[in-house]
Amino acid sequence: MYTVKTMTQAIEQMAPLAWQESYDNSGLQVGDPHMDVKGVLLCLDITEAIIEEAIAKNCNLIIAHHPLLFSGLKSITGSTYVERIVMKALQHNIALYAAHTNLDNWKQGVNAKIAEKLGLQQT
Repeated sequence: MYTVKTMTQAIEQMAPLAWQESYDNSGLQVGDPHMDVKGVLLCLDITEAIIEEAIAKNCNLIIAHHPLLFSGLKSITGSTYVERIVMKALQHNIALYAAHTNLDNWKQGVNAKIAEKLGLQQT
């Protein structure tokens, strides 16, 4: 069985966290890196609906393009959607991982695939 760490290491071998922009917060944001992965849900943004979908589908790892957490939380009371997502992820043992600008900066990543689909060539 794969762990959160083995899954995220596979991503980081292709798109190391060192490639992320200085303002970014890619990587494991919530969860135990040593937890066994039962199911993975991929998404662009982690929303409350995404957390509910992960619970319904028995996925305990969400891999998102955009980080949920860009700056520190001063409290976790459930008053914002970010706080509610973090609370629900912790309550249901769901790890949250983001691969954002490190993936954007990968030569075979998101931007390369868009350029390929558009038929663009480097000049």
